[in-house]
Amino acid sequence: MLTTAALSTDAAFAPGKPDSFSAQLKLIHERIQRQHPIVSCIEVALHQAPDSTLKTYSTFSKHNPHDSFQGQAVEQKFRAAHDLARTRHLEAPDFMVESGAQSALRVPFTVDEQLWGFVLFTARENHGFTPGIVKQLHVYTQVITQLVSSEHRAAEKLDSTISAILRLNKVSNSESPDHLKRVAHYSRLIAESCATTYSLSRQWIEHLFLFAPLHDIGKIFVPEALLTKPGPLSPKEFAQMKTHTLKGREIIDHMIDSFGYQEDIHHTGMLRNIIALHHESIDGSGYPFGLKDHEIPLEARIVAAADVLDALLTKRPYKDAWPVDKSIRKLCTLAGNRLDPEFVEILASSREELLEIRAACSARMPAESGERGNRLPT
Repeated sequence: MLTTAALSTDAAFAPGKPDSFSAQLKLIHERIQRQHPIVSCIEVALHQAPDSTLKTYSTFSKHNPHDSFQGQAVEQKFRAAHDLARTRHLEAPDFMVESGAQSALRVPFTVDEQLWGFVLFTARENHGFTPGIVKQLHVYTQVITQLVSSEHRAAEKLDSTISAILRLNKVSNSESPDHLKRVAHYSRLIAESCATTYSLSRQWIEHLFLFAPLHDIGKIFVPEALLTKPGPLSPKEFAQMKTHTLKGREIIDHMIDSFGYQEDIHHTGMLRNIIALHHESIDGSGYPFGLKDHEIPLEARIVAAADVLDALLTKRPYKDAWPVDKSIRKLCTLAGNRLDPEFVEILASSREELLEIRAACSARMPAESGERGNRLPT
């Protein structure tokens, strides 16, 4: 008989195993399919307070993690639906139905006695979820719940560390909280727009969103006089400014060593790349290593475009804020030399979303804040 205990002690599904949640979900799906080949997909939707959005993980290969269950509520109610092609139930997104799903089974789950979300199973056969299959899938849902809980504890640990580092960055006053928030949101906008192209998981995108505000953490080692200087930097001053990338990575390396963070669970490589390489340029003229094109990791190229855009839109000691249209035009001139053209195009075609992000990230007028950060030619 299949039991939760038997599954949770399986090495492939152990919560402490350093695999991503998405990878473990695929392993679970493979195991289910060996017993029940009709089960075509597993989708896990996690409730995200306070805005009640749903963060999703899927074993569907062509899945865009942004668009599955937007606007749906999480209910503590088991549901089964059949004949999906005809009824178009909300239990399954359109992309699953179009791929051949005929039945759906939605099983809610709780963590620490709180409703966290649901697991959606789809089948290629109408009325495919027999009582026997349903009973086994409830057990698999319990295993998935254990994985979610384990992932949550790891995320909480990392989030608390990130928060402490951001407070340290705030003490230095080298970056405003609004700037850091906006760079994170612009980065997520880019990543969600190209998720299918680069096969980006929801987990990858959410770590990018978490890490983007740390891109300039190394500026705590740069004198405040340089960060607030109204005029151009001298070659010596600019050389000192450039040290913030590797200084920042040193901070993160110490954090990783001290807390035992792991790449497979905490995406520490992504964090190091964002901090050290977000000033590299597509044409090889950037720093600290002079990387070019796709030698620059994807996450660093994304954050670079987001950071430059916010620098253009925001008032700095050495420049006035630029309006959105002028900023986008300037951004486009940097495509192909400093910035990745693909990500510039995404931002340039997302004018309304950019305005919404700026409005949401600041209770005051950011153009009047005199924020300090990435220097750009005017």
